[in-house]
Amino acid sequence: MVQFSQTSWQEYTLANMLETMRYAPMNMTIGNNPVIHYTLPKALEAGEIVRYTVVVGFRKICWTGRISSFNNGKILVRLDKGPFRGFNATHEFTDEGNLTACYDEFSFQGFSEFPEETFAKVMASASIVYAVASRKDMRDALLAIESKKQTQGFVAIDQSATAG
Repeated sequence: MVQFSQTSWQEYTLANMLETMRYAPMNMTIGNNPVIHYTLPKALEAGEIVRYTVVVGFRKICWTGRISSFNNGKILVRLDKGPFRGFNATHEFTDEGNLTACYDEFSFQGFSEFPEETFAKVMASASIVYAVASRKDMRDALLAIESKKQTQGFVAIDQSATAG
């Protein structure tokens, strides 16, 4: 079994942090150490999917987890699909005034694609990257695309109404 935990504080409100974590980072700088990021679903409720990625150099390990419960800013997740026999995660977000405390804890059991010792070494030097600014850039890009689609739809309706 490999375990990992990290606590950090972000300079965003709790509501802003939870909303922003629904978008994957648009880009991230990868250094020498492995980075972990995850993307929350739009609805924080049991059964919804959380997407996880560990980036190690040019290699990515991706998996999904299913929310088993969400209560008072605490999200419990179990493995949905991935290269593990078992996976559990706890994500807890708490409001601390102008900051949001983020506590993340992962537990991995059984590995199908690589030896456990190798993964343990990776996770020993890993850190979670929240990449809030990059996630906001992704949100803005997606909103711009959606706005353009709606505008094109209105133009098409307008053109068809005036045709003939």
